[in-house]
Amino acid sequence: GFIVHSPELFEHDHIMDLASTDAEYRKRSIVELQRVVELTRELTRWFPREQNPAIIVNVGGFTRSGFIEPDDRRSRYDLVEDAFARIDADGVELLAQTMPPFPWLMGGQMYHNLFLTGADIAWFADTFGRRVCLDTSHSRLSATRSGESFAELVERVAPHARHLHLVDATGVDGEGVQVGEGDIDWAELCGLLDEFAPGVGFIPEIWQGHVDDGAGFWKALERLEPLL
Repeated sequence: GFIVHSPELFEHDHIMDLASTDAEYRKRSIVELQRVVELTRELTRWFPREQNPAIIVNVGGFTRSGFIEPDDRRSRYDLVEDAFARIDADGVELLAQTMPPFPWLMGGQMYHNLFLTGADIAWFADTFGRRVCLDTSHSRLSATRSGESFAELVERVAPHARHLHLVDATGVDGEGVQVGEGDIDWAELCGLLDEFAPGVGFIPEIWQGHVDDGAGFWKALERLEPLL
């Protein structure tokens, strides 16, 4: 099988934002995601065992000057689902990725508003019948910032996960950290994943893990092997 991670940045510095309130900007994001879907369908010829490849999507919902009000998030989620519904996604599955509170986009730190809390993510998945990609680094950062229990977030989100990014985190904005070198209790996390997301596929998404023939990825896998 195979998984595709949609790009987040497109030609002319367009950052995907399916939750944008700018209709033209959002339309461009939908067009770009449709292109990703079509390319993914073409790739299936090389992976005959994969009948329904997933596409991980950073759906947007970021702001530049601060977080939006909690009451405004629901309408942004509606925009995301409307965008997903406009995509011809026959033969693939779109997965919104859980997000960090302070993403680095175009060289500057911004504010994410969607797919941060366990309650929001579970609500979206239940309401619209969607599965997600649970990124443990992103979600740990979000939980640290909000004060939410990371274990409780995982319990709520993991049953809705089709794919996992297993990676550590520090503080509220240190993402991509090597397994075992951040704030995550990996024995606890892996126990929760065994219980609430059994058999779900994963990658170790370590920052710069591909350097030196994937040395960072191999180290993460070696550390995860006795836990999973």
